[in-house]
Amino acid sequence: MPDVGTRKTSAPEEDKMQHQALYVAGVWQDTAERWTVSDKWTGTELGTVSVATKQHATAAVDAAEDAMRKGLPPYARARILADVSRLVEEHADELASLITAELGKPITASRAEVARAVVTARLSAEEAGRLPGETVPLDAVEAGGGTFAFTVPCPRGIVAAITPFNFPLNLVLHKVGPALAAGCAVVLKPSEHAPLTAGLMVRLFERAGLPAGWLNLVTGPPSEIVDAWLHDDRVAVVSFTGSSAVGWRLKSQSPRKLHVLELGSNTAMVVAADADLDRAVPDATTAALSGSGQACVSLQRVYVERPVADRFISALVRSFADADYGDPRDERTVVGPLVNRDAAERLLNWMTAAEQAGARLAVGGDVTDRLLAPTVLVDVPRDSPLLCEEAFGPVVSVIVVDSVAQAIDEVNATGYGLNTAIYTRSLATSLEYAKKAQAGSVLVNMPPSFRADHMPYGGVKGSGQGREGVKYAIADLLQEKLVVLRP
Repeated sequence: MPDVGTRKTSAPEEDKMQHQALYVAGVWQDTAERWTVSDKWTGTELGTVSVATKQHATAAVDAAEDAMRKGLPPYARARILADVSRLVEEHADELASLITAELGKPITASRAEVARAVVTARLSAEEAGRLPGETVPLDAVEAGGGTFAFTVPCPRGIVAAITPFNFPLNLVLHKVGPALAAGCAVVLKPSEHAPLTAGLMVRLFERAGLPAGWLNLVTGPPSEIVDAWLHDDRVAVVSFTGSSAVGWRLKSQSPRKLHVLELGSNTAMVVAADADLDRAVPDATTAALSGSGQACVSLQRVYVERPVADRFISALVRSFADADYGDPRDERTVVGPLVNRDAAERLLNWMTAAEQAGARLAVGGDVTDRLLAPTVLVDVPRDSPLLCEEAFGPVVSVIVVDSVAQAIDEVNATGYGLNTAIYTRSLATSLEYAKKAQAGSVLVNMPPSFRADHMPYGGVKGSGQGREGVKYAIADLLQEKLVVLRP
């Protein structure tokens, strides 16, 4: 990639070609066909990965079925997950460098992702030792007299984990960790844009002593792999993070399976007239630009009340203009390249159309190859894809409103509902927004991109169903078995 933005290209230290095979039944298996993985910034080849067929996908399910038949007690699962947490921490530099190389994520954001992954694995280990069950007072009715009843948590079965590119370590662990803690074997298909990070994670599980079959890695075309899992009755759960269109299609094709879907959004934030702008502006910048805006909770829409609109917009434009973009290995870089040229061209087309329809480009808008400068647009038409769809890039649209009530209506006028935020000094306004905003999480005076790895996380409407956040994900992966005794 040419030298663009404010940073110069640097040669990665880790540019040593490597090959990653499939991992099925505890064995690394090569295939005849391979895909090449390239550095998102330099274009240098990082390595190759084996390409699976439907037969490999089915073999992975065979291995998972055999593993669950043999069993793995909770204490062993907890120990392995704790060891993985330790190993991720020990390999933090290697993992962060690899994420930056194959994704183009700025190195500071990659390090933050690895740190979160350490926590996700540790939380999974802790929860493996406290799977819930409860007593049931059947003797509350006459027919249950003399009985003793309790529930036993049982794993639902094999989990098909289908993960996106934007958090190639932590989002994979958010599926694998809770599944293993619950006693569910996993068949994993990572994004074709970031398969090497997932492969390194699998090697850490292998080093931690995870028995064969409990985690199987299959890389290749979704049409081959995922289709096989959707039509295999042994796969009980499909856990998918990605676009809404794909997620709902997977559910429609396998309605009898349990689907945990963490899908898209077009995250909104409201700035009330009494907001502390010294908090709102930097938080909006962070929420919009972290990870180059390639997250489902990246800030995309800001509704600001008219009395503070000019001050907020001016401050936000200055903040975006000061954000460094370019080489993701530079410590000062905030925004790196997007995942591919198609993503950059799509956003450029959306911005051009919005400007033609009356929007004003306040800062940014420059696109070079896969790099989009941090961008703010004002007065974007309500029917623009920048407001209606998921942008997935470092671009924010600011809309001036006359009241918080109007802002709530516009926040809700979308098919998505993941995270949202409001900035206000009023408790009454905060509670009103929390009550009426259609979202899985409402944050007050906090960036809407906030996520702690143990909190319940998920959306409403087109943003998905089910919840992640280790404890809550495990709850979805367990089913209760009732045991009734009459001595």
